[in-house]
This record gives sequence, structure tokens and C-alpha cells, in this order.
Amino acid sequence: MNIKPLLITNTVLIAAMAGVSAWVWQSIPDGAQLPMHWNIEGHADRFGSKHEALLFLPALAVALTLIFWLLPFIDPRRRNLESSSKLWIAAGIGVVALLAYVHMFMVASAMGRGVDMVDYLIPAMSILFIVIGNYLPKTRSNWFAGVRTPWTMSSEYSWGKTHRLASRLFMGSGVASVLAWLAVGAKIAIFVLVISLVATSVISIVASYFFWKNDPARANGEA
Repeated sequence: MNIKPLLITNTVLIAAMAGVSAWVWQSIPDGAQLPMHWNIEGHADRFGSKHEALLFLPALAVALTLIFWLLPFIDPRRRNLESSSKLWIAAGIGVVALLAYVHMFMVASAMGRGVDMVDYLIPAMSILFIVIGNYLPKTRSNWFAGVRTPWTMSSEYSWGKTHRLASRLFMGSGVASVLAWLAVGAKIAIFVLVISLVATSVISIVASYFFWKNDPARANGEA
């Protein structure tokens, strides 16, 4: 798998995160308690030290990038994961880009600027699910990316059918939450996103069984 686009893009994003943290480091007192988590109302409900607030997300981005780089080497179905590289790279870049986006607002909050994190987070998360959903139909069965159930992992027919369905559901969830965010605000949109993603997961898992059950290869004794 050509993982270079992921490594290059994520290196730039992580460098930008580290650069922003370094830029504001001296402006924040060592003993300051900074917002680390926000509740559904958009109010900070957990605080941490300067080190945690400014270094945690860049460090997490590094760890996730290493995971996305290393996992393809240990997948028993490595060739299939290579065939799913567009999803793998999009997910790897998308997750780190989301962390960089959140880090920017965390730094702004640390500098004393009012930030409604939930309001900023909903559209970004929705776009990530739309992007991931777009690439799901282009995947093949593997151990690390996609809807992995006993039925999709044992039937290419179930894998293909399930991922075409999941693609529409994930993209629909993202679009629905963006529309809810625009129409009624983040507080309702987050419920729309969570409920639609739970429904997507349940429907995809159940559907994968029925697709497996109706796999023509099973009927012909080939599976």
C-alpha cells in the first residue's frame, strides 16, 4: 500500500498542531487549568494542565498515524487492505485532520476566547462520516477497515452488499446531522448524529447476516 500521502499529510498537520502549541506556550501560566472537555451545552466540564491541553492531541495524532502506518503490515488479508487503500488513507488523514481542527479551538479556549466546542465539532464530524461513507463501497474484506462481522469476513458477497448499504447510511447520517445543525443548532444535531450512527451500525450488522445467508456461493456449496 502506498501510505506516503497519509504520512506526508499527517506530518504537516501534526507539525502545525505542535507549532500552534509552541506559539502560545509562553503566554499560558504553568499552573493554569485549561478546558479539556465540553458537555452537550457547550460548556467546559473538565480541565487539565497546560501540558495536557497543548500536548495531548498532537501526541494522539502521532500515535494514530503510527497505527495507520503499521496495521497494514500485520493484516492477514493485506492485499485486500491494499485494495481498500482509498478508505484507509481517507480515514487516517480525516481522523488526524479532525484532531487538528479540535486542537485549534482548544488552543483558542486556552487563550481565553469563548468557544462552543459542540457547535464547531458537529459539522466537522459529519463531513468525516460523509467522506468515510463515500469510500466504503470501494473496499474489500480485511481485518481493520470497514464493517467487520463474522458474515462479512466469511463472504465477499455479504461484504460488498453490506458496505454499499453502510455507505448510504453513513453518508445519510452525515448529511442529516449537518442539516439539523444548520436548521436547529448543535444540541439537536448531536442527537441526530449519534442516533443515526447507532442505527447505521445496527442495520449494517443485521443486514450483513441476511446478505451472507443469501450468498449465491453458499447456495452452490462454494462457501
